Amino acid sequence: LNSTPGKDVYGEKRIQVDGPANADGTAGPKIEYRVWNPFRSKIAAAILQGIDNIYMGPGSKVLYLGAAAGTTVSHVSDIVGPTGCVYAVEFSHRPGRDLINMAKSRTNVIPIIEDARHPLKYRMLVGMVDCVFADVAQPDQGRIVALNS
Repeated sequence: LNSTPGKDVYGEKRIQVDGPANADGTAGPKIEYRVWNPFRSKIAAAILQGIDNIYMGPGSKVLYLGAAAGTTVSHVSDIVGPTGCVYAVEFSHRPGRDLINMAKSRTNVIPIIEDARHPLKYRMLVGMVDCVFADVAQPDQGRIVALNS
């Protein structure tokens, strides 16, 4: 479900379907979905391959390490919905700028431009989370996740 109908994030296809009918029998509002490319997202690929649980759902609070420009973060934002929250940490400034622009239209995304190796620098922004997801291409990835958990 697209939490920002009419807008795409990275040029992905959007699909509109008829929503449930109103109580008076008239056509309900359209519902919009976004196509999630498994070649651009590890979470999408895992879901496509049949992973049992991604530990993210409506209302979840997610710490996303290695958010890049926010393509997958935007889909996680759709999953957690308006009652959830995605703390998106990205170190590089260029993709971080794109992440901030994406977050302007998604109020449940909090972009954090900081090094995930130093969670004490952003701990005051992040409360307790239900899930930590890491997409950091670093040899000490396990250590980075442990520091942020």
